[in-house]
Amino acid sequence: MVRRTIRAALALICILGFFARPAGAAGCPSEPDWSYSGANGPNNWNTLFPIQCGTGSRQSPFDIVTANVIKARLPKLSFHYNVADVLFLDHDDQITFNHGNGNFIKIGKDRFDLINIHEHTPSEYTLNGQQFPMEIHLVHQNKQTGQLAVIGVFVVTGKEDKDVKEAPSLNDPSTVNLKLTGLIPKKRNYVRFNGSFTTPGESTALPRCAEGVLWTEMLTPIAMSSDQIAAFQDSAQACWGTSITNRPLQPSNNRFLLSPKDVE
Repeated sequence: MVRRTIRAALALICILGFFARPAGAAGCPSEPDWSYSGANGPNNWNTLFPIQCGTGSRQSPFDIVTANVIKARLPKLSFHYNVADVLFLDHDDQITFNHGNGNFIKIGKDRFDLINIHEHTPSEYTLNGQQFPMEIHLVHQNKQTGQLAVIGVFVVTGKEDKDVKEAPSLNDPSTVNLKLTGLIPKKRNYVRFNGSFTTPGESTALPRCAEGVLWTEMLTPIAMSSDQIAAFQDSAQACWGTSITNRPLQPSNNRFLLSPKDVE
C-alpha cells in the first residue's frame, strides 16, 4: 500500500513537472533536447546527435566480456575519498558538496578530481551478458590535461548498505548522503578501456557522448537493499518520468580491455 502511494505521488510529480517545472527545480536535472523516453529517448540519440553520439568507434556502454580481457601492467589505481559528503546527483552538472571537498583518485601519478556522481537504473554496462539493477558512475577530471576518468560500480540486490546514509527522497530526488569510501568494492579487480560518456548531456566538463574517456569498471559489485535501490529508481522516475535510465548497448568494436596483473 505504501509503495503504491509513493508511485502515485511520483506520477503526479512527473505530470506537474512536465508542464510546470523550471530547469533545475526540485533538485532534478532538466534537459530540453534529450530524455530517457519518448522521441528524445536513448534509442534516438544517435539520430538526434549524429555527430556526437551516432559516429565513433569507442561509444559506451557495451557488454564487457571477461574472456576478452588482457592482463597488463597498469598504473596503480588509488582512491582518496573523504569519509562522507552530501552530493547532488546529476548526469550533466557538477556535484555540489555540502562538506568535505577534495575527493580524487590517482592513476599512477596522475590526479583526477571527482566532479560528478550519478546512477543508472538498471546498469548501463553488462558483464558477460548480465545486467545489474543499478550502476554508479563517479566522474573525475585531471585539472592539468582535462582528461576525464570514470569509475563504474555495479550494484546488486542484497543487504542494506550502511554507507548510504540517506537515500533520495520525493522532496529531494537528486540529493543523497553517501559515504564515498563505501561505494568502492573491497576487492579492487577491474577492467580499463577507452569509451565515451553515456548521455548526450552538454556542459563544459561533460560534452555529448564524448569519446576519449578513460573508463575503469569495477568487476566486483557492491550490494544495496531492494528498498535502497527502489529509492534510486523512484528518484529517476521523479526526475525523468521513467526509472529506466540506461543507454542501449553499443558495439565494442574489439576495443582493448585491460586488467591489472595484481589485484588489490
